[in-house]
Amino acid sequence: MSSIEAARWLHKPAVSKQFARKMGMTAQVIERTYKLVAERVPVAFDPRDERLLRAAEEAHNLKRGAITQAICIKPVERRSPGQRTAFLMLTVQGVEQANTALKGLTLAGRRVLVRRDVNEPKRCARCQSYSGHFARDCKAPCEVCATCAGAHSTSQCNVTGEPRHYRCANCKQDGHAAWDRECPTLRARVSNDIYQRADSGFRFFVTGAPETWVTEDEELSRAPPPPTLWSQIQHKVDQADSWPTRRQARLSDF
Repeated sequence: MSSIEAARWLHKPAVSKQFARKMGMTAQVIERTYKLVAERVPVAFDPRDERLLRAAEEAHNLKRGAITQAICIKPVERRSPGQRTAFLMLTVQGVEQANTALKGLTLAGRRVLVRRDVNEPKRCARCQSYSGHFARDCKAPCEVCATCAGAHSTSQCNVTGEPRHYRCANCKQDGHAAWDRECPTLRARVSNDIYQRADSGFRFFVTGAPETWVTEDEELSRAPPPPTLWSQIQHKVDQADSWPTRRQARLSDF
């Protein structure tokens, strides 16, 4: 089972059921899942509604049940007043299904961009570092606050309100907290992890299909340029120029 062909053969329903039966009652053949991020989805789309997920699958020629999970990245209770869009984390089963979803989805009547999720490095909740360990294994002599970098737990921090009072325990800079997703240290770690990926720079999950070999830079070069103010009003100007103009009246006309 070391080849792609063998894996595809095993995932056939008739084969997988027989294989699992031979391996034992608790054995299951589960296809790999892929994490995707759908950007700026209208808040009218409720990811908890199974009917909406199944309708989205049908509309985009995805297998029924391909989207195994959909959750809002930011909790609903933390949304800003009047917020109209949100980011969703999608879990899609099967690489072909994931690549189909990466071409874009229409959710709640809006065409949204779908991209591959980036596995962010884990931050220790005790010392706030990205050293790859968790709080239970932390060897730091004391706790470090994620908001002000002080020698106390984050829950006991008295610094609230203005970000200018925050201090990052990793960057040693004022103006943002260690939990800020725009933290330069975090962004540098994420960029380094992406660069080290074997399929770094590709828009899709790379398979044997040539259409998945398109790099992000190549796709960006194919995309139309962003709209400018002139491009949005040019058709109105052209239309106005095509209107028949009135000839100025002369004395001989009377």
